[in-house]
Amino acid sequence: MELNLKKHFSDLIFLPLGGANEIGMNLNVYHLDGKLLIVDCGVGFASDVPGIDMMTPDISFLKANKKNILGIIVTHIHEDHLGSIQYLWRDLEVPVYASNLAANFLRTKLEEFKLDKQVPIRLIDSSKDLQIGPFSIEFLGLTHSVPEMKALIIKTPKGNILHTGDWKFDPNPVIGEVSEKEKIREWGDQGKFLAVICDSTNAISEGHSRSEGDLHKSLKYLIEGRKGIVGVTTFASNIARIYTIASIAKEVGRKVVLAGFSLHRIYEVAKKSGYDFSGFDFISDREIKFHDKKDLLVICTGCQGEPNAAARKIATDHHPTIRFTIGDLMIFSSKIIPGNEKKIFSLFDAFAKKQIDVMTEKDHFVHVSGHPSQDELKEMYALARPKLAIPVHGEFLHTKAHAELARECGVPRTIQIENGLAVKLQEENFQSECGIVGMVKHGYFGVDGKQLLDLNGEVIRERRKLQSGGIVTISLALNDSLEMASRPRIQCIGSYDLKSDRDSEKFIQEEIQFFLKNKAKELGLNKVSKGLSFLKKTKKKKSSINAAEIEKSLRGKMLKIFEDLMGKRPALEVTVHLI
Repeated sequence: MELNLKKHFSDLIFLPLGGANEIGMNLNVYHLDGKLLIVDCGVGFASDVPGIDMMTPDISFLKANKKNILGIIVTHIHEDHLGSIQYLWRDLEVPVYASNLAANFLRTKLEEFKLDKQVPIRLIDSSKDLQIGPFSIEFLGLTHSVPEMKALIIKTPKGNILHTGDWKFDPNPVIGEVSEKEKIREWGDQGKFLAVICDSTNAISEGHSRSEGDLHKSLKYLIEGRKGIVGVTTFASNIARIYTIASIAKEVGRKVVLAGFSLHRIYEVAKKSGYDFSGFDFISDREIKFHDKKDLLVICTGCQGEPNAAARKIATDHHPTIRFTIGDLMIFSSKIIPGNEKKIFSLFDAFAKKQIDVMTEKDHFVHVSGHPSQDELKEMYALARPKLAIPVHGEFLHTKAHAELARECGVPRTIQIENGLAVKLQEENFQSECGIVGMVKHGYFGVDGKQLLDLNGEVIRERRKLQSGGIVTISLALNDSLEMASRPRIQCIGSYDLKSDRDSEKFIQEEIQFFLKNKAKELGLNKVSKGLSFLKKTKKKKSSINAAEIEKSLRGKMLKIFEDLMGKRPALEVTVHLI
């Protein structure tokens, strides 16, 4: 059932367009009194889509209701929460509300798209509520792997919502403030929360997530005493991890080298936003040659196996200044995001083949998650005491486990949601009134350079064909008697090697001639002479030659021939030039 906004004009509705039943690509919409508020606008990793590494949510619904959108609130700086803004903003043209750190980071991204002067960015003031249309927003600090993570308490006459964003309860976050648990408890004790819309990433993980502060000791133990160069690859936006690694480097007497554009950008943004890295010894990668390898620690991008990131370049000896050799160490201080396994394991392999030691979260304590495990979720529900739980930010397995845990914690009602489903939220009679009231168009677009491609569109379909069977192009120059002016030009790209199969090549040419002869006869044209004709002057006959129809018919015939040769169909195009 399609969502009818006119029917639900005065209702409070929650609608995820990304980030529900998947990890990443978060884009959430709240509706009330005909107005829409967007919370986060992120990208996600693409898997097995030719030419596409990143995806954005499909915002057709938002474009159709553009005049009613009030703005975008960004919870924090991670790409899966703000990385789509530069691609989608022109279709929305609304203000963006963000913390100081997120605003500075977003500006650097917008500069690349020449949008930094167009997008109105408004700084969040956590000391007071933000009134935006019918929504009143109180900001709540929660710990994550980056500072300034802002959960939202969305206050409305229909009920109050705690939208957590990404979070954990970390007593020692290294950088940034600890979670404001008392504020949650205060609201929960008064029974003020209708719903908690909450992170599910680690809902199947027992216990409590470990602290960033705990990780310091483990990484230091692994790095201290190494004789060669040490590399650590992590998410570029993980400021806390960069700070942890830089602190360890200082303690063990190593200089820090940042490798990768994204790391340099976040480092500069962090400094601009007031985070102090002045006590650490950073050098440029060009200065490496002046130092002994045992005195260097490289922090690099590429922990998810990205083909153009610094870690991949180092592993394949394509980095212009950084060289790892036998006995050096690369630590993957990150989680393996589902869908990236193949790329990441191939990177592990590339380092191993060079006799470089590799350490990962699978075999050493080198990473802590920024998301809550089961004990933290239980604590959240004990503090917030909502009437309703809506798990988001997780695949179906995670949101299912999260919903079951919420029920065990005494939450009266849970709703497991998916992208595109609209949920009505109402304090009064919440057991009967809250629920799914419709759905809207949703899906994904692939980031292809500076354009967005529909993942179900013609371009991607053609790429998949090319990826699977290659392409064959056949070009013919014909006179008005359908005689060929020269041999047909047949090109096989990634499909079939005709150069080493001359018999098949000859057969195909003969079949083309046979086809043209029959077609000329069918149209009542002059007989096609044997062999190839080289534009002999012939008496023209009155006829109607349709080049498009010839192309279509010949394409069908050639597809059958190549399918017999290859055992599958390539992409095949026939072009006829009438001369």
